[in-house]
Parts: sequence; C-alpha cells; structure tokens
Amino acid sequence: MGGTLILAAAAGTVAVLLAVRLWVVLRPRAAVPRRSLSLLVVAGSGGHTTEILRLLKNLSDAYSPRHYIIADTDEMSAHKINSFEVNRADRNPSAVVSANFYV
Repeated sequence: MGGTLILAAAAGTVAVLLAVRLWVVLRPRAAVPRRSLSLLVVAGSGGHTTEILRLLKNLSDAYSPRHYIIADTDEMSAHKINSFEVNRADRNPSAVVSANFYV
C-alpha cells in the first residue's frame, strides 16, 4: 500500500514536471521587432553595381549597418557605392546609417 502511494506520487510529480516543461517550450512568445538588421553587399567587377544600388535605394534605413565587399581592382564600384552612401546620409541626416568597406 505504501509503495503504491509513493509510485502514484512519483507519477504525479513526473506528469506535473512534463506539463510545465511542455508549457515552457511550446508557449507562444511575443515577437520582439529588431531595430536594425546588418546587410552584406558584394560588389564584383562584373558591372552590376548600379543594379545593386537601385535595390539598396528602396531599402529602409533599418537595414544598417551595410557592409560592402569590393574587389580591389574595382575603383568604379567603390566610387559609386561611396557616392550612394554620402547621398543617402545627406537625404536623411537623422538616420544613423553606417557603411563599412572591405576590399
């Protein structure tokens, strides 16, 4: 009789612990919106920098900081991207936007 009581108590404890564990794992969590999202842009020497910049022009400032990888032989892309970032900063001086360049 005493063994049955202990076994029932142990089974009840396991059931409660399992229910709590399932609740912790499966409960819906509130989605916390990100204030920014880092973006990596690869600009090769193939001549598609203008198309990339057209796409970037339509992105919000939430996609910052932007990191650019540019071929060391591609001075034209580096100039275009630098001009793009300067113009973007001039249009919206209140936005905290940063860009990093890697060659």
